[in-house]
Amino acid sequence: MSVLRLEVEFLGYWHAGTGRGSGHHLDALTCRDACGLPYLPGKTLRGLLRDAVAKLEKWGVEPAIGGGTTQQLFGGPAWERDGDTLRTRERTEPGALFVSDARLPEPVRRFLGWPGEEQARLRAGLFRAHFSTAITQAGVAREKSLRGMELVVPLVLEAEVKPLPGREVEGWREAILAALPLVRAAGAHRTRGLGRCVIREAGRG
Repeated sequence: MSVLRLEVEFLGYWHAGTGRGSGHHLDALTCRDACGLPYLPGKTLRGLLRDAVAKLEKWGVEPAIGGGTTQQLFGGPAWERDGDTLRTRERTEPGALFVSDARLPEPVRRFLGWPGEEQARLRAGLFRAHFSTAITQAGVAREKSLRGMELVVPLVLEAEVKPLPGREVEGWREAILAALPLVRAAGAHRTRGLGRCVIREAGRG
């Protein structure tokens, strides 16, 4: 089974949210694995790839990909005839690709995950606390609008994309590689300057 290995290079601070806060200090914490290291969830990366392939398919620009490729690779809602009637019903088609979490390279994970004061200090250095507040038209901070978010420093993560057993679609690899340049940012608050990134095939940087 063929595997496409990707590098996600973050060019600035980024945040992959958990929906949880730390109570009194930060309102939004970022995803961490069992060793306390940051990662980008596979479902987030999958959504970015799906959106990029869909754009390439819709625009029809070079390198063009065939119609229906997005549905084949990533699945989604579809309509089918309900028996012999003219009615249709919505169903969900499964996709053909598995997208892993994007994590730090294995040697880095092994070192930083080892218990020790140096590793704890280095792990803490991967994160920053960022605070923002709403400003009124008068130029003063709006009451009770202070928000704290945990950000991750720029770094390079690794992920894998591969077909699910028995569901390999011809040309899937080429379609993903063609769409990668359309992914410019990942994570939360992408429209506010966070998460700028470049995604490439591993070893091609």
